[in-house]
Amino acid sequence: MADEEEIIMTPTKKGKTTHIRIERKKKLDMNGAEVEKRHYVAGGEHKGLVVNKSSQGDDEENLGKPQVQLAFNCFMVDVKTKKNAVESRKLKFWFVDEAGYLDQMATAFEFFKVLLKPENFPKDYVGFIKKCMKQMQNSRYNLIRKLNMEIQVLGDDEVPMTPGGTKKSTEMFAFGKVKDPRPIHEIVREKLLSILESAYPNILTVEDLLRILKSDEATAEADDSLVHAQLQELQDRELVKRLENGSFVRHVRDEKGGHTEVQVVKQMNQVVTKNNQPTIAIITANYCEKVAVDAMMENKTTYVKYKTGGESNAYTIGFIGSHRCVSTKLPMIGHDRSAMIAAGNTTTRLLGVFQAVEHVFVVGVGGGVPHFTDYHKHPRLGDVLISQCDSQGNIYYYCNGLYQEKDQSLHYKTKSFKPKDKSLQEVVRRIQETRERRAFSPWEKYITQGLEALSVQEADYNRPAAATDRLTLTIGEGNVIEMQHPQHPEGLDERQGWPKILYGAIGAGAKFAHDDDLRMDYAARNNLQCFDCQFDQVLEGIVGSVKESFMFIRGISDYSDGMQKKEWQPYSALAAAAVMKTIIKSFDGPYISEDEL
Repeated sequence: MADEEEIIMTPTKKGKTTHIRIERKKKLDMNGAEVEKRHYVAGGEHKGLVVNKSSQGDDEENLGKPQVQLAFNCFMVDVKTKKNAVESRKLKFWFVDEAGYLDQMATAFEFFKVLLKPENFPKDYVGFIKKCMKQMQNSRYNLIRKLNMEIQVLGDDEVPMTPGGTKKSTEMFAFGKVKDPRPIHEIVREKLLSILESAYPNILTVEDLLRILKSDEATAEADDSLVHAQLQELQDRELVKRLENGSFVRHVRDEKGGHTEVQVVKQMNQVVTKNNQPTIAIITANYCEKVAVDAMMENKTTYVKYKTGGESNAYTIGFIGSHRCVSTKLPMIGHDRSAMIAAGNTTTRLLGVFQAVEHVFVVGVGGGVPHFTDYHKHPRLGDVLISQCDSQGNIYYYCNGLYQEKDQSLHYKTKSFKPKDKSLQEVVRRIQETRERRAFSPWEKYITQGLEALSVQEADYNRPAAATDRLTLTIGEGNVIEMQHPQHPEGLDERQGWPKILYGAIGAGAKFAHDDDLRMDYAARNNLQCFDCQFDQVLEGIVGSVKESFMFIRGISDYSDGMQKKEWQPYSALAAAAVMKTIIKSFDGPYISEDEL
């Protein structure tokens, strides 16, 4: 930093909030009054740092609203009282006039990440302020004209809920791994249902179920008698069904007030006639997704083919509007490559049986890519992303490898997918234009109807409490902090409990499935809005079957890959299915009348 420039800190107390203003000023621009405000001028290695006397000024109001704001919650322990407390810390940034929008966002976020690096994260309040001032001296942040920190200790009624729970507590705010306090029989019963839902429509023997249970730390001690007892409990509640050979399968409950005919067939080709050839195929991966999609259909029949030594199939054929559709669920256990290859085979088989299919939808949950600094780009749990072609025409990027050059630069091996037929993209464009001209959100009505129909299901499809939408940031060495969601720039809350619709490309990759930094870097390089749990083999099956019109619709259920936050999956799956129904019913024109709702 040039000798004539100083970094000046001015503390201000307003109510319960402490404001720390840190700004960059040249000595030549200072008048006598500003010099009089000085309380301490550092020397030696901290030369150029100045601490002013406490001020009651309103300089922030004079500067206008900050260009970027980042906020997080910090877990603190009072040295004297040993009591736990949670501090809300907000960093507001103002930039020099020549700094463009992208430079502002990138600079602020880099400053924030460096500030929170765990290897030198300040252990006290004073150290945190000093580190901010020292970073401002770094030429990498010359675009920052001023930043203002707002620090406030949260009261007990303001403390965020603990991860995975509903009780507010500062004791668990450090994101430690919480042991499940429930009795072992409840844990085993829930795990059995989850396994059978993941496998559906495949059937599993008791030996299969025991093997999977033993591989999970939480259920490793479950004995045979306990497993048999919980399977009987699930049968009594009509959640699972025992077949003649002794194997088990998830039993699909009908919707409230409805009756879906179920036919067990020996050959799936038997279900195809000239009169029931679907033109739209809908692929799901999770049980709750399949149930939500089927709730959008009318006059439907489910055809099931059980296979003891291989993959079973379940197809539901019905109508959405005037369009005949077929839905299926990928029969997979886990998300390894063998499971995804099996998913690709299921996709190829689906499109081989129903050869009149013109459009393919992949509908379900996904992980939103957080934009910590941009309200308009930032997804929230329950929002819905529609895959939209980027400037290269791609809607999906799959990373199948990465390598490092001699200069330490990282490169990703990527396979991209694009629909040759853009008719679905055109339908979405018309919907966007319609929304700009008039109020148009049919999916809200479809969600309401879906909630009524799905109220008898075991899963709760209602929207979870907003307080459970937790946004975290990994800062290295396994350390995680909780971020506050970016605020609306105008200070308005437009959400009102309904999903926001987002558009963009989707990505996936096993190489960074458990690495937040790599995943965020890959998203930035490819301008991704969402991640999921590797559907490249499904896409290979679609493209290999010469289906040129396809689209992903993902309800945001976490900020990873859609599989991490189970609580939001049912509602997010329902929201995605409702948006899918809107798109299908908009095929014939941009307007959906009230009668059609």
